[in-house]
Amino acid sequence: MKDHAKRMIVAALLTNLLGLIISQADRFLDKFISWRTVFMLRFMVGFLTNAALAIGFIFFCKLYLFELDRDEVIKLGVLLTISIFIYQIFYGWFYSYRYYAITQVEQLRTERWQLELQFELLKNQISPHYLFNCLNTISSLLYKDSYTAEKFIRRMADTFRYVLANQKKKLVTLQQEVDFIKAYYFLLQVRFEHHLQLEINLPKNILDTPIPPLTLQLLVENAVKHNQITKDFPLLVYITAKDNTHIIVTNTKTATQKPVSSFKVGLENIRQRYRFFSEERILIRDEDKFSVQLPVLKLATKNTELI
Repeated sequence: MKDHAKRMIVAALLTNLLGLIISQADRFLDKFISWRTVFMLRFMVGFLTNAALAIGFIFFCKLYLFELDRDEVIKLGVLLTISIFIYQIFYGWFYSYRYYAITQVEQLRTERWQLELQFELLKNQISPHYLFNCLNTISSLLYKDSYTAEKFIRRMADTFRYVLANQKKKLVTLQQEVDFIKAYYFLLQVRFEHHLQLEINLPKNILDTPIPPLTLQLLVENAVKHNQITKDFPLLVYITAKDNTHIIVTNTKTATQKPVSSFKVGLENIRQRYRFFSEERILIRDEDKFSVQLPVLKLATKNTELI
């Protein structure tokens, strides 16, 4: 009786040891073969590997620990093989479910972060200060140039419509952003007249590519905020492309610059939003002129759908 109990304890300990070895073997295989990309291959390799370990375990027990006859070896082998097959199914299912759950959580976290960035940008664009400046300009135009005042109101409405329509979108087309910039530039030109010049020279073949909304507008706005614009200090902003792979926004620097605390915040907002869609870094050069180089995002990819 004592020998039987001792044998059962040893068998239980060895079975747990085998389970631990199989578990470590599966973790090792996970590093080299992905359940997500080649599920059946990973399942078969895992099953055959663990079955081989189980067979080795049986022969080890037969040779060094227990006296097992041929029928006992076969029965034990069949039992362990079935157990490993069932285990492998559950392991693959659990791994797939865990990956799906993690993916969903990451996707929700990413979408929430994108919306937070969009919201921060939106707050800056429709701030009371911006609206006050627009209304002030309209008030001064109504009595001296009603035609320009009407045009100003229409362009201002276009800019607000664009901002509100795209507040929850991750991407818009470059053409949409350029059209918005032209409307926004008109508002600035009424204020600064010919002392502010904006030139846009972009090839047609990249106008359908996606871009995070308000990116170009934020860079133009930063140039205006960060520089003094007068007859003696005119400002030129130009938007061009480099090899159809990068968009470059460059502005001249006036002699007198105003310290603006939101300048770096705006650039960081652009950096963070671009990280969702491209691994390329945004390049910033602050030399004789200030320029920001943005990667042209690719069309027809999963991460750059216009939504």
